[in-house]
Amino acid sequence: MNIEIKERFIKAWKEYFTGCELPIACFYSDELKDVEFPNAPKPNPKGFTCIFSQIAPVRKGRSRAFNMENLGCFGSYLPFGFVTEITEDVRNYVCRVERVQKSHDNFNSMYKHRPPKQAAGRYLVFKRWDTLEEQDDPQVVFFFGDQDVISGLHGLANFDAMTPYEVIAPFGTGCDSIVGYPMYEFASEQPKAVLGPLDPSVRINFKPGISTFSTPWPKFLNMLDNIEDSFLTTDSWSNIKKRFIKAK
Repeated sequence: MNIEIKERFIKAWKEYFTGCELPIACFYSDELKDVEFPNAPKPNPKGFTCIFSQIAPVRKGRSRAFNMENLGCFGSYLPFGFVTEITEDVRNYVCRVERVQKSHDNFNSMYKHRPPKQAAGRYLVFKRWDTLEEQDDPQVVFFFGDQDVISGLHGLANFDAMTPYEVIAPFGTGCDSIVGYPMYEFASEQPKAVLGPLDPSVRINFKPGISTFSTPWPKFLNMLDNIEDSFLTTDSWSNIKKRFIKAK
């Protein structure tokens, strides 16, 4: 990636989202290089380890890579593109255990609207923004934040839009919200940002009031280019920014 983009974003983030958590970039790669490939999680009473638990070290600056060998939840295989066929186990779990879809037909229909995509590399790499290097090729950037942070990102995503639908909140897993849908949007002519996670089974891994905002790389670059012309430079946003500083 262009390191100038990395530094430009860090400067803008410090200016307009003072003290807020840096985002995470993710991308597919066939090589690990200096990225940690952690062991698969040990079995636990729940029977799975959520990806949001597995990427907790990434939020602290420790880059990590995953594939089917070390992902702790089989439900992440499909959103991350490591399998592209919906299995009966997944259908049953979603419809009978989590009970977030009424029937197998309902669940199957979700993926007719957004067909699964094959992973474009052996690994899915996650890096905190400030740890990105020139060799990296970000495809999705996602943020963790409260409603003030999300409102700023939402507004910026819609700043130069020609429709009111630049941010979507589609049904799906937490994995879908940070990777599955944004990766699908990556190839779109008008890529949209994705709000989440709204899956009730994932919310237990989040503090109340914290959400994610995930954007495909082309959309992210557009947002970055628009910062200086947007509402982020107004007194209204300055008043919101004071809350970031106060909470720091």
